[in-house]
Order: sequence, then structure tokens, then C-alpha cells
Amino acid sequence: MKIKEPMHQETNFEEFYKKSSAIIPSLKKFAKSKLKLAEKEGLIDKEFYDANEILDEVFMEVFKFFSNDIDEKQLRQLLFLRTIQKINHKIERENQFAEDINIEAILKDELNLLNEDYSIEADGDYIFNEDLDDISYKQNSFNPAHFILDQSMEMEITGKLDLSDNLLFSDRNRALFGASFYTLPPISKNIIELYVFGNQDILEISETLKVSENTVRKVIDRIKERLEIL
Repeated sequence: MKIKEPMHQETNFEEFYKKSSAIIPSLKKFAKSKLKLAEKEGLIDKEFYDANEILDEVFMEVFKFFSNDIDEKQLRQLLFLRTIQKINHKIERENQFAEDINIEAILKDELNLLNEDYSIEADGDYIFNEDLDDISYKQNSFNPAHFILDQSMEMEITGKLDLSDNLLFSDRNRALFGASFYTLPPISKNIIELYVFGNQDILEISETLKVSENTVRKVIDRIKERLEIL
């Protein structure tokens, strides 16, 4: 049986663009949000990477393997996954989704990490025990403002997770909210970023990251619980 070769001809780009055009707005929003979060976390220099340039790389790479057999749903999954891989590679210098990594096993460990204990400070505020052990929290140079998200992002997260706006009534709570979000395990963070900023539902995330719907649901529920405790 003859194997169909990937479509490389320039004339085939019209079909590729037709199927991907509806995906571009949400994909661009997701890439910009993921880069902005990485900048706020200090993982990359501010404005060092451009979302449009990254997506240009993603589209060029995906087009190499595009064929008419790929429908819009499959293309959407591929583009989002490749964008995650591309940005994670630039941030962490490694690919979180290498084929030899057992995603389900990692997610199981991450779910355990999300079952965290909390301490109550003298002023009545909750703080994660892992934050108490974090050297940055003990150092005088620790600046809570470093973890404060843009208000637009806070609104997107609280709105999507159906969280109360009262969580963000003070700068301290906003800092804890941001720190809680930043310290999520890597794959769990990918799940919540796809859910909030990629506007993907549980089924879509499951299909994009190739994990079970139940696992995705558990991650989202536990992240919500983690943020609600602030």
C-alpha cells in the first residue's frame, strides 16, 4: 500500500489555512497568556519572546506534516500541543511531552502534590506550607508583588473557575493567589492554562494532552480547591 506523503507544496497551504484560520485567535491568546505568565514568574526576560514569532514556527512545523486526512479538530489539538511544547522548550530547555515520559504517571504525582497542607499566620492569613519552606519566602529580598498577576488574568482565572472575587480583596491575597498559580506542577499548569486561556473544555484538554478526562477534571478541581483556601 502506498503511503500518502505529507503535503509540502505551496498550493496546499490554502487548505491548511482554511482549516486553521478559525483556531488562530484562541491559539494566539493562549500563547500570549502563557508567555506573559512566564515573564511574571521570571522564567524568561520580559518581551524577549514574541507570541507571533513562536506561532510562525509552530505553523511552519505543523504544515510539514499536514494532509487532507487531518480534520479541523485534530489540527486544533496538534497546534495547541505544539505551542505548549515550543514555549515549554524555550522556558525549561526541555520538552515536557517527550514520548518516553509517562504523562499519566507524572500527573498522578502532581495530583498528590496538589493535596497540600496549609498553615495560618498570626494575622489569620492562609499560606501553603511549601511556601513557608521556599527560600525566597524567608529571604528579605522576597517581593510579593512579583507574584501578582495582571487584573485581566485574575478575572479570567476566577471567572473560569467560578471563584469569588473576595479572594483578591488585598494585595497580599493577590500575591498568594499569583504564587499559588505559579507554583503549580508543570503539566497541571498546562491543563489549567488550556482550560482558562485556551478556552478548552475537559474533553478537548484530554484529547490535546492525551490524558484521561477524569484526570483533567481532578486537576482542575484540586487547583480550584487550592485557590479557594486563600
